[in-house]
Formats: sequence, C-alpha cells, structure tokens
Amino acid sequence: MKIDRPIVGQRASGPSRVGLGERLRSSGLAWLGPTIVSLLLSPTTVSSFALSPTRVSPPAQSPTSEEKYWCSMHPDVRSAVPGTCPICHMRLVRIPPAAFSTNPVDLRATAIVGGVRLRLTVRDPETRAIERQFDLVHERTMHLFVVGGDGLSYFTHEHPAQQPDGVFMLDVPLPQAGPYMAIAEFLPTGGTPQVFQQVFTTGEPFAPREPPAADPGPKIVDGMRVTIDASKLKGGEEGKLSFRIDDAASDAAVTDLEPYLGASAHLLVVTTDLTEAIHGHPTDEARGPDLSFTPILPRAGRYKMWLQVQRAGRVSTVPFVIDVP
Repeated sequence: MKIDRPIVGQRASGPSRVGLGERLRSSGLAWLGPTIVSLLLSPTTVSSFALSPTRVSPPAQSPTSEEKYWCSMHPDVRSAVPGTCPICHMRLVRIPPAAFSTNPVDLRATAIVGGVRLRLTVRDPETRAIERQFDLVHERTMHLFVVGGDGLSYFTHEHPAQQPDGVFMLDVPLPQAGPYMAIAEFLPTGGTPQVFQQVFTTGEPFAPREPPAADPGPKIVDGMRVTIDASKLKGGEEGKLSFRIDDAASDAAVTDLEPYLGASAHLLVVTTDLTEAIHGHPTDEARGPDLSFTPILPRAGRYKMWLQVQRAGRVSTVPFVIDVP
C-alpha cells in the first residue's frame, strides 16, 4: 500500500544560498544541498514527498538592456542576441525575470525483482499541477544519478522516460537492498535549471554503513590510465580538481576524448554519508589529456566521485575516493 504524505516544507531561499549557487553554476557545477531522507513504509514500497529543490533565480544584478539571453548552465554567459554558450555549447535562452520559487518533486521508489522502479513527479510551485514541459539540459530532459551499495560501489547515470501523465519513470537494477541516493537534474520550460536529491531504501531500514576507504590512486579503465590531483581542494572553498588521462599501454597522452551529453566530461561527487552531492563539467572543452574542475566542496571530509568520459564511442566511468581537508 502506498501512503501519500503532504509536502513537509521547502528549502530556504535567500542571499546566502543563492550566492553559493551562483558561484557554483558560474564554475559549471551545482551544489545539491542536504539530503532529505524518505521513510520506509513497507518492504516493497517507499512513498514520500521530498523537500523542494531550489529553483535558482538569475543573479542579483538585473540584466542590462543589451543582455537579453544567457546560458542556463552558466548564467555569467550573456548576450544581446541568440547564440550558443562558449563553455558548454548549449543554446542561449531568454533571461527570465528574477524569482525565488521551487518545484516540489515527489519521488516514489517501488521494489521490483532485482531492483527498484523510480517515479519522479515534478510539480508547479504555485498550482501543484504536474509539470509536463521541459527543456533539454545537456541533450536530455532529465538526468538521473543513483549511487549507493556497500562502499558506494554502485553508480548509474540514466535518463528516465517521461510518461503520458508527465511523470518520469525508470527501472533501476540494484546490487542489494539498502539506502541509495537519487539525484535528478532538469529544466522546466520557462524556468531555470534545478537539481533534486533524496535518499530512498527498499527492503532494508536505514542504518549507518561503513564508509569506503580512501582510494585516490591511479585507475585503469577501458585502456586508459586516469590519475587525480586533489591537492588544491579545501572544504568550503572553491578549488581546482584535475584529472590526467593517458593510454595505459603506450603511456601516450589521450587527446581524442569525445563530447558526452554536451560536455567533454561529467563529474558526480558525493559525501560518503550521502548528505551532499555535486554534479559538474570541466571548465573548458579540452579533449584530454587534462580535465579541470573547480568545485566548491561544502565541508572537509571524505568524498567519492565518478568521472565519466567518452572515447571511440564508449562511455567510461572512473571512481575515486578522496579526503578533503
């Protein structure tokens, strides 16, 4: 039996949150905020309303008469005429009027054989009607990440299909019962990009788990040797995070990375307690061997991250676990 629960609140909005969000988006990253924990209602079904993800307003300064268009992923990129963003190559859209509003999202996780069925309903912040129109963000109407399992060993980056009733749905295979984090990114038509996150569980109550061990060493994946340099990161501050990609057999620099979903790479970062998450893209469109990000990690601690790149038509996912001072 599913039990509907009323919306219990929404994230606070204000200068401090918006200021951090603007700094993150200008660097190509989005801070997803604290995790909202759903309640386990039965061994087979989790049904809950989550706190609303922030619909981020335009920067505090009003656009000038010449600034009519901007990049929804990089708001500092503005233009008087339509065009494309030089950073992510997304189409520039009209700058919306400044507003502080949120879209409530209802996440329902129902256990199925070998996994879970996720249903995400995005609602209008005023009427609570189901949002049905979405613009593309990096070539898709919704990006959905699911992470969890022992040692946060499970990761998937998917794109749920929107059903005729407007709800996004996806069946996700899971390696075991227990807590997982779902992270969704979307752009309602006429709105601005939003991110949503919630922890869910199937078949097992929430319980603390042993965090993964630090694992910053080089990784060999799909014939590539990937190394990480996190020495310039510090909790609560913007810092540089770099990756180097070489051919594992010849040691030659890899310079033929291909665009993957509108970017040269994707990076998902989560705290190992599943309370914070960041999704971002490189600061430039390099095809290798070096990829640079400038995340603002919210605090000191241990983080797990997954770098995704595409080469010769194949998408590769490279995991790391680092400690940030």
